[in-house]
Amino acid sequence: MFDFKGLIDALMRRAREEEGQGPSATQLLIDLPRNESLAVLTEIIKALAALNRNPRIGLKERYRAVQGFDDKARPLAAILIRVFRGEEQVEGLSARQVLPSVLACWRELASAYKLCLKQHAQAPSPRFANDAELITLRAINYYAEQAKWAYLRYFEAEPRLWRSLNRLYQIAEAAGFAQKTIPPYMGQPATSVSQLYRHALLLKLAEPERRRIEDIWLIDRQLRDWVAQVSLEKVIRPRDQVFAVNLDEPKPPTKLRRNMVGERYRYLDTEPLSASLNELSHAAARGSLPASFDPCCNQQEQDNLARLLQDLAMVYSRTGQARSRRNERRHREKTAATAIGLARIARALAGSEKDWEPWNMADESASGLGAHYKAQFDDKLAIGELLAFREDSHIQLAVVRRLHKSREGQVKVGAERLATQPVAVSLQDGELAVAALYCADSPHGRMLLLPAEDYETGREYLLIAGPKRFSITLGPLLEALPEYVVSGFSVHGKH
Repeated sequence: MFDFKGLIDALMRRAREEEGQGPSATQLLIDLPRNESLAVLTEIIKALAALNRNPRIGLKERYRAVQGFDDKARPLAAILIRVFRGEEQVEGLSARQVLPSVLACWRELASAYKLCLKQHAQAPSPRFANDAELITLRAINYYAEQAKWAYLRYFEAEPRLWRSLNRLYQIAEAAGFAQKTIPPYMGQPATSVSQLYRHALLLKLAEPERRRIEDIWLIDRQLRDWVAQVSLEKVIRPRDQVFAVNLDEPKPPTKLRRNMVGERYRYLDTEPLSASLNELSHAAARGSLPASFDPCCNQQEQDNLARLLQDLAMVYSRTGQARSRRNERRHREKTAATAIGLARIARALAGSEKDWEPWNMADESASGLGAHYKAQFDDKLAIGELLAFREDSHIQLAVVRRLHKSREGQVKVGAERLATQPVAVSLQDGELAVAALYCADSPHGRMLLLPAEDYETGREYLLIAGPKRFSITLGPLLEALPEYVVSGFSVHGKH
């Protein structure tokens, strides 16, 4: 059994600069079994929370303790994140278990570093100035991480996060070190408060509420390079700048308006980044992206990446911020039975009532609809998922394009119509039977919707729809969704 008490005692002993007896925290962690990572991180979180609640601890001791907890927590959190993403298997740990502890750790570390700054502000010491710069850098990084992980779960970043991000940048700017590059930890590349802050602003402005999870990860990774192309300025230039942020408010950046004038505002010029992303989208279409991008394995991935980069180029541009809705929305509050995912939709269309669940429709337009529902525990709805909406005998097939989840369990969905009156069919190839949807009425004309892993241009299937059987050949890809494809097809004969 791991010596949790010994670890915490060792970390606090270091903070008090006492030699003491017993093993060091590093020695205790060297032989830690990986399946104990979550339990050890939980103990560190408890100790950090107790430290943050104790106002009697001096600045020097507090800072050393926080550093110690941070150094030991980071490798543990890295293991748990790999477990959450499915990149590593650890016996006894599941993705559902690990994320709350990782988020709690970042919350306590951010608060701990911010408390160090508060104590320093109450009794400034010249000897602590360099430490204050590093503390600010680490604090802003942990607040930004919390915001990123909110987007990865389709939540809004809480106002407290933006209050702290805006305030920490304001402190660094006023003290003159916002642009100063510092390695946040030993062995890591140097960065600055300004870089981390602009990264957080740009990730929010990338409209994560309508991105696939893997695309949010990609954008976050690439922003480390892209952020250098974006300036954050004190002087307003309405013809050049696109966004503004109010440092005095607990709010994210927003589209620049001409009345956003004053000392509290900072302005973002994202047009150079937009132009660069436009060039990158053309390079992606040719398959000639920089080495910082993971190589695309197939044409579909290459096309998806090109579309993502082109869309980001539009989002960060002045033209993009002048966009308007394609169709006017009409308010229409009503209840509709909803089925989620191709497999459940196929069963629901075949007569399975348990695969329908009640949602509330909020509005609709010529191209889509808005809905909301009360989520169950661990709701997994994501961008690109298929939905079927049933009203009386009328059924609409749609795809999730925008998603927002609240901490009270309410989920708001924006969906684009794909087709009406879909029919559940089966595609057979030898012993393989694939559930699919046939749609006669769609913007693509007659089409099939099937799992991505079962699609290949030119592949032949036997299409079974009730008593009817047809020999078909799949046509070119019409649209790629995260797990499904929309395909045309040709019929060779009827059986």
